[in-house]
Amino acid sequence: MGEGREGEWCRSPPSPKFWQFPERQVRLFKSSPDRLEKYHQRRRWARRFTYLFYGLFTTCLLAGAGVGGYIYYHFIKDLPDFTTIKDFRPPAVTQVFARDGRLIGAFYSEKRIEVPYSRMPKHLVLAFVAAEDARFFEHPGVDISGIIRAFIRNVEAGHVVEGGSTITQQVVKRILLTSEKSFARKIREAVLAYRIDNYLTKEEILTLYLNHIFLGHGAYGVEAAAQEYFSKHVEDLTLAESAILAGIPKAPSRYSPYLNPKRAKERQAYVLRRMAEVGFISQKEMIAALNQPITLKPWRPDWIKECGYFTEYVRSLLDNRFGRDQVFSMGLRVYTTADVGLHLAAQAAVNQGIAGLVQRNGYRGPLRHLRGKDLSGFQERQVRFFRKYPPRKGQLVTVLIGPRDRRSHALTFRMGESQGVVTEEVGATGRAASQLPALRPGDVVQVRLLQKDRRQGRWTGNLVPAPMVQAALLSMELKTGKVRVMLGGKDYGDSTFNRAVQARRQPGSAFKPVIYAAAVEKGFRPDSILQDSPISLPGGKRGQAWEPQNYDHTFSGPISLATAIARSRNVPTVRLMMALGVPATLRMAKTLGIASPIFPNYASALGASEVTLLELTRAYSVFPNHGYLVEPAFIDRIEDRDGRVLLEYHPQEHLVISRQTAATMVQLLQGVVQRGTATRVQVLGRPIAGKTGTTNKTRDAWFIGFTPSVITGTWVGMDDERSLGPKETGSQAAAPIFISYMREALKHQPVEDFGGGTVLAKKGADETVKDDEEAVESDESFYPEENTPEKAPSPSASASSQQFFKNDMNE
Repeated sequence: MGEGREGEWCRSPPSPKFWQFPERQVRLFKSSPDRLEKYHQRRRWARRFTYLFYGLFTTCLLAGAGVGGYIYYHFIKDLPDFTTIKDFRPPAVTQVFARDGRLIGAFYSEKRIEVPYSRMPKHLVLAFVAAEDARFFEHPGVDISGIIRAFIRNVEAGHVVEGGSTITQQVVKRILLTSEKSFARKIREAVLAYRIDNYLTKEEILTLYLNHIFLGHGAYGVEAAAQEYFSKHVEDLTLAESAILAGIPKAPSRYSPYLNPKRAKERQAYVLRRMAEVGFISQKEMIAALNQPITLKPWRPDWIKECGYFTEYVRSLLDNRFGRDQVFSMGLRVYTTADVGLHLAAQAAVNQGIAGLVQRNGYRGPLRHLRGKDLSGFQERQVRFFRKYPPRKGQLVTVLIGPRDRRSHALTFRMGESQGVVTEEVGATGRAASQLPALRPGDVVQVRLLQKDRRQGRWTGNLVPAPMVQAALLSMELKTGKVRVMLGGKDYGDSTFNRAVQARRQPGSAFKPVIYAAAVEKGFRPDSILQDSPISLPGGKRGQAWEPQNYDHTFSGPISLATAIARSRNVPTVRLMMALGVPATLRMAKTLGIASPIFPNYASALGASEVTLLELTRAYSVFPNHGYLVEPAFIDRIEDRDGRVLLEYHPQEHLVISRQTAATMVQLLQGVVQRGTATRVQVLGRPIAGKTGTTNKTRDAWFIGFTPSVITGTWVGMDDERSLGPKETGSQAAAPIFISYMREALKHQPVEDFGGGTVLAKKGADETVKDDEEAVESDESFYPEENTPEKAPSPSASASSQQFFKNDMNE
C-alpha cells in the first residue's frame, strides 16, 4: 500500500504552493544562480517597502488623528455658540427727537442704526458684495479658490495686497471672535463661517454684515453712514452713493469722502468696475454712476447746537433711569418735548439781549495782561492744547494779543503755534465799537475764529467784547409741564455748562413772590398795609446793625402789599417776613418746589439764597396753575429699538396752595407788569404777569413771566459773578430777552385772559411810568370777588440776634 500510494503520488503530484516556482523557471534559475539571488532580493525589498508603506500610512493616520485632536481641543472645542448670532443685537444709537420728529441728538458708543434687509436697496447690497466677496452667493462661507488666488497674488507682490476672507468670515470676526492676527483665529473663523453659512440664510448674513460694518466718522452700518455722509435714509441711496460707501470698509480713513475725496472717488470707480465685471450692473449704469455728482452733507446740522443744552439734560435723565452704558448701546428712540423753532427764537433773543448789554456798557477790557514767566507759561500751555485740539472755524478761543502787523498794521494774536489777525464785529456800534485800539501786546482776550488763509496759514477772528456774559432761558407749558425750551447759555458750542439747571444764583427780588405767597396763604390781602420805613436789625457785618435799603434809597411810609410787590420794595418785604416768621417762608419755598437750601434768616426775603432758574420758574408756575405744582417734563415717550414703549409721559400735579391764594398771586404779579418794575413787558399787548429780580452790584438779572398757558424764565449774569454794569437790572437786562422770545412764542397764539381772582380798580388819571426797576406810585384799591371786607393781620415779629444778614439786595 505504501508503494502504491507512493506511486500514486508520483503519478498525480499536488499543485505547487504559492512559494513554489514553475518547472521552467526552476530550470532557468538552475542554469543561472545569479538570477535567482536577484529575484529573492527584489522580493525582500518589496516586502520591506510594503511594511514601510503600511507603517508610514499608519503613522500618518495616527499623526492626522493627533493633529485633528489637537486642533479640535485647542481651536474648535471651545468655539462660541454660533447659534447665538441669530439673536445678536449690536450696540445701537439712542436717538433723541424734538416734538416735531426732527433729530436733535444721539448718544452712542458705536454710531449704529439697525435696519432690516428689506430696506436695503439691491444695488447697495451688490456693491458691497462686489467689493468684498464677489462669490458670496456661491461659496459655503469659506471661499477656497479665493484663498488660493489671494495667496498667489500676495506671493507675487511680496506683501499683502488681497485678502481671502469672505463676508461671512468678516461677520464671524466682528461678532463672535476678535481681530487678532493669528493662524489659530483664522482656523476658528473658517470653521464658524462654514457652520453659520449652513445655519443662516445669505440675506440674514448680509443683514448682520451691513448693520455692523464700520464705515468711518463713527458710523457703523449702512443706515448710520447714509445719514452721516448724505443725510439720507439707506433706501434713498443712489448707485453712485452706494458705491462710495462700499469702498470705505477697506480703509475707512483713507477712503473717507470727507478727508480724501479724490481717493474716495477712485475707490468708488473700482467698486463700480467690479460690479460690471461680475455682471451686477451694465456698462451703461456704471458710466452713469461714475458721472453722477456726489453731494455730501455738513458734518452737523446748525439747529442741533441750539438744542444742545436740552439734549444733554435729557441724556442725564436717561442715565439716571437706565445707566450710562445702557443709554449708549440700547438704541432707544426718545421723543422729547423740545420745540426746535422756539429754541431758535430763544437763541436769537439771548444773542440780541447780550448784544444790547454790550452796547450799553462797552468793551470790558482783556481777561488779563501777562508778562515775563506768566506770558511764556501761557504760551507753552496753549501750544500743548492746540496740538491736541486743533482750532476750527467758528470756535471761541482764548488768544494772546501780539504786536501789530508791519504791513497792514492789523492787530495780531497767537494761539499756540498758530497766528491770526483780530477784527471787530461788522456793524458794531455805540460803546462796543472801536475796541481794538485799547488792546496791547500781552493782553489775553477771546475771539471767534472766522476763517483761515490757506496760503499764509493765518486765522482771522472777531474780538468778543463780553465773553463772560451769559444768559439762560427756560419755557414750559403750564397745564402739562412740558418744557419747550431750555437754553443753558449763550452758545452750547462754547460752554456745555447748563446755567438753567446747574448754576445756583441769587434771585434777588425774584424770590419775593415766595414771601408774598406765604403771606396771602396766612390771610394777608392785597390791600393789607405794610410799613416802608427804616429798620435796623442785628446781624450785619462786623457786629454792625443790618439796615436793609430800597433800590432808590428812599422810604414811602405805609403802602399796600400790592404796591410793595409791584414796586419791589425791599424794606416792606423784610418786615413781612418778620411778621410771617422764617419757618413759614422756608415751608412755602419747599411747597413751591424749590429744593435748594434757603438761608433761615431775613436776608432770604431779598433773595440772598441761591436757586436755579428751573426751580424758580417751576415755583412761579403754581400761581397760574390754580395752586397745582406740575412736574416739568422733558420726555414724551421712550421706545426701544423694536418700537416697544418703555415710558410714556403723564402729567404729575399736586395741589400745594389754595386756588384763592394762587389767583391773588396772579393778580399781584400782573400789577408788577401793569404799573411796577416790569412795565416794558406791556409791549407784548396781552395779559402778562411776572417779576423782575436784581442782586447786589447787578451781578444777576432775572425776569420770570407767564401768560395763562406759558411760563418763561430768563437770567443774565457772568460766570465769575462780576457786575453786569450800572443799572443792568432785571428790567433792563433780562426782560428784553423775555419780550423777544415771547413775541415769537405767542405769535400765532390767541390772546388769553387770566380771569377770576382779585380785581384791581385804579383811581385817578393814568400816570406816566418809568422804564426802570423803580416804578411810579399810583393809587389803587383791591376788592375781593365776594366784595366782603377783610381785616389784614398786623405784621409783627422780633428778629433773632443770631440771624445772619447779607448786604441788602438792590431793587
